[in-house]
Amino acid sequence: MTRSHLCLLCLLLSLVNLAASQDDATIMQSLKSTLHLTPDVDWSNPDPCKWVAVQCDGSNRVTRIQLKQKGISGTLPLDLQKLSELIVLEFFSNKISGPVPDLSGLTHLQRLNLHDNLFDSTPKNLFSGMNSLQEAYLDNNPFASWEIPETVKEATSLKNLSLVNCNLTGSIPDFFSSHTLPSLVSLKLSRNNMQGGLPASFGASSLQQLYLNGQNLSGSISVLQNMTSLVEVDLQANAFSGPIPDLSGLQSLRLFNLRENQLTGLVPPSFTGLKSLTVVNLTNNCFQGPTPLFKNSVAVDVIANTNSFCLETPGTPCDPRVEALLSVAESFGYPVKLAKSWKGNDPCGGSWLGISCSASNEVTVVDLGRQELTGTISPSFAKLTSLETINLSNNQLTGSIPTELTSLPRLRTLDVSNNDIHGDVPKFRASVSVVTTGNVNIGRVSPTSWKSFRNRI
Repeated sequence: MTRSHLCLLCLLLSLVNLAASQDDATIMQSLKSTLHLTPDVDWSNPDPCKWVAVQCDGSNRVTRIQLKQKGISGTLPLDLQKLSELIVLEFFSNKISGPVPDLSGLTHLQRLNLHDNLFDSTPKNLFSGMNSLQEAYLDNNPFASWEIPETVKEATSLKNLSLVNCNLTGSIPDFFSSHTLPSLVSLKLSRNNMQGGLPASFGASSLQQLYLNGQNLSGSISVLQNMTSLVEVDLQANAFSGPIPDLSGLQSLRLFNLRENQLTGLVPPSFTGLKSLTVVNLTNNCFQGPTPLFKNSVAVDVIANTNSFCLETPGTPCDPRVEALLSVAESFGYPVKLAKSWKGNDPCGGSWLGISCSASNEVTVVDLGRQELTGTISPSFAKLTSLETINLSNNQLTGSIPTELTSLPRLRTLDVSNNDIHGDVPKFRASVSVVTTGNVNIGRVSPTSWKSFRNRI
């Protein structure tokens, strides 16, 4: 390339940069006209690069707009996306209203902060093309009902996403894995109207902060056991159910808030023994078994009589009858219905659903027919050696009848009719009535076992 060609190229680039900077100036004047600025914001200079809270690069391209906490009202112009060199766009804690404009194509934008305003809608392609975006905060805006857009996946550099109290609906999308969003460490979606469960992709994420409190979320929290980078978890005020999973792999977990859910089962030692814990909230659930005992360094919120613990003194073991019945409930997935009824340390006190006892306070009957139970039949029934009747009929139980039940010395009736039990019926004493009608696979191997058998021959 000759010297004259180089000079021509430099001239062309200078003209392009000049045109772009003039475009930026035009857009900034448009922004000024749509905002109602307060007296302390001086945008009187004809050069926007000299305005308060505005920064430009060496080519007079606008790179930062940081009008924060100024009490400014008005709206944002539709052509804001043409400020293509923007790195930071902040208008938080003002009174700006109207729609958030289409910002797609702002490929250099790293921080978008619009929280605590009066914006009423977001574009469907929000986050589209923002592959440099690292932080996005849209909290506390009265948006019309909206869902987390698929275009979040395009923000592959995203580290912090905060959409608190902004009228989100729908379910949490299943794309929050490290494969899709490899840098995401903080996800805050609190105080919205989201439903559904925790997505499986959470288990393959690198999230350190997960705030989902104040929603309508439900289902199991078992995916948490795979989220080994977690430091802070807040699931308060939802409808999560089932037990706390094995959290022994979460060696950095400090804050764990499960208040006001429908969680059941025993609080596992893998959780209480975590050395990193500093704050734990378990009040207003249906947790069972012993009240958990944490180290003195942990601030524990477990208000008495707000769960289904057998005793309120932390670390005190339950009555053996309670332990056996809770083991039975474990095979059913610790259903909420049982957790709400099976409270305290005396199953013979008259209030335990389906439980009857002898005059000597021995458990003689477990009658849980038609209770919509799922799961399997627990071998732990055999620990209740005083049992005379077990009725599990008309549920949705699977698996086989445990052979351990044949050892019950007083058993007279075992009714597992109208479930989905498979396999051979163990050989009980002749005096035991075993009712298995309505189980189409009784006497047959399970489909899984049959497939395994076929693979071996």
